[in-house]
Amino acid sequence: MFFSSVIKLMKPTVFLLILTNAFGAIAEKPIAKFSVEVDLGKDVGQSFGTLFEVRNKKNQVIAGAGFLDVYNTRFRSDRHTLQFFVRPEHNARNFSVKRLSHPDLDCGIYLLDLDQKLQAWSSVRNNLVRLWNPETQTWSDAPIPQTGRVLPGDGIMRLGNGILTFTSGKVAFNDRVILTPPEKGRYYNFYYALGRLFFYHTDRSEKKGFTKIYACPWTSDSKEPIDLKQATVMDAKYVGATPFAWGQYRDEVLTVSNYGGVYVFSDSQWKTLAEAQKGVSFQVYSMLNYHDRLLMAQYPTGELFEYRGKELKRLKGWPPKLPGVSSSAREAQTMAIYRGDLIVGVWPWAEAWRYNLDEEKWHSMGRLFSHPELTDKTTHPYEAEAKKFELVANHWGQRVTGMVPLGNALMLSTSTKGTYQWFDKYKFLTDAQRREYGSVVELQMPGNLATQIKWKNRPIQLEFVVEKNRLIIRQDGKKFAQTEFKVNNLNFFHETSINWGQGVFGDLNGKLKSKKSTETAN
Repeated sequence: MFFSSVIKLMKPTVFLLILTNAFGAIAEKPIAKFSVEVDLGKDVGQSFGTLFEVRNKKNQVIAGAGFLDVYNTRFRSDRHTLQFFVRPEHNARNFSVKRLSHPDLDCGIYLLDLDQKLQAWSSVRNNLVRLWNPETQTWSDAPIPQTGRVLPGDGIMRLGNGILTFTSGKVAFNDRVILTPPEKGRYYNFYYALGRLFFYHTDRSEKKGFTKIYACPWTSDSKEPIDLKQATVMDAKYVGATPFAWGQYRDEVLTVSNYGGVYVFSDSQWKTLAEAQKGVSFQVYSMLNYHDRLLMAQYPTGELFEYRGKELKRLKGWPPKLPGVSSSAREAQTMAIYRGDLIVGVWPWAEAWRYNLDEEKWHSMGRLFSHPELTDKTTHPYEAEAKKFELVANHWGQRVTGMVPLGNALMLSTSTKGTYQWFDKYKFLTDAQRREYGSVVELQMPGNLATQIKWKNRPIQLEFVVEKNRLIIRQDGKKFAQTEFKVNNLNFFHETSINWGQGVFGDLNGKLKSKKSTETAN
């Protein structure tokens, strides 16, 4: 049983997402309601941050709302996804898990999300992307963007009222192409933030070749295509440098190459925070905005680093490791904020960890695989089997590759070291075991609700409602999402304080035009 090390301690409880009027027409009297009018400004790819957090008289966070911004290895999360969470007064550690039907993309997938729709990508079958249908509980092939197939480091993102697409070296805003592939080499690993399009450009056609990192000014109201002459360009130290993640801290954008070069774009110029070095392993696989810092998930420590504007600082023990596994070659690969806590996935045993800041404590959520048994005799799972088939020793290592808040759940994905093809000759795994690779796991903890905002080029009204049996999010008076959530203590929000514009999702990058909280006396 996957997650078995935790399920023994916690009774799983299933909570169903309901996005219709299935609760009936009679409105309950709210226990608490939080309303804001927020101006998010012009959408230039920024992290939006936190709307509010609620603390009880013990100064513990019990509720909040905001926008997650994370880049996990291949793809960036949908910045327009809004989360509202309320932590239960009792049994707050309870969770349930369910493995979805297999996407049939062999041994590994990575997750993309857009408009609260979940997609799974794999390099097999010519970079195929599959779309999840929650109503039929089935997968189907997703449409190929006009710019071409989705490659690692590509993306499809909401930008204001439009869609910015960067795939196969080409970039388009809505139906208008704004950047075409280069005559020599290729563009790859795109990132749009702070009014600039960032990407790498490598050309190996010349004797020495080159890799450059571009920062190109462009916004959605630009009438012309991207002008590379206006770009700020930095030469990477090594040809073929590749990032696994991007991130932003306030008015800075950060990228880390596979050679350990840490580069910061600030004040319209590039600077090197750490020099790239061949033969030295320092790779960052995820970046996430968290309170007043940017977190980076690193290999080979398997721990997080933080950036607060000056240097990278290692956070030892963030997260810890499961007993009985090797401390070598560990990789913190994925991060998310869910139910107000930090969630981290770690290779090579697909460990899932949850961090509660008030407790200053990490909680193991077990593994995303039921096999093999943990061991510290080898660094990775199935090393002997990999050797038998003349594969690299870590071929069957177990990754947590994606984390996407969807409705009331957190969707997680798995993979072998690479998104490899499956062959029937691998008889050492049963069909059920091999399908734990390349799968999607739905994790639910009571008290989280995610939905997609509808972008307006003006301030928007958002309302977060806690009733006795459900949570609700409304925008401009219209109900956007709701989920079951039971509140037994009707005085749960008595004697609370609210931090407006500060919290787990980072500081608000916008202006609160108005804010109000109401609590029903009971």
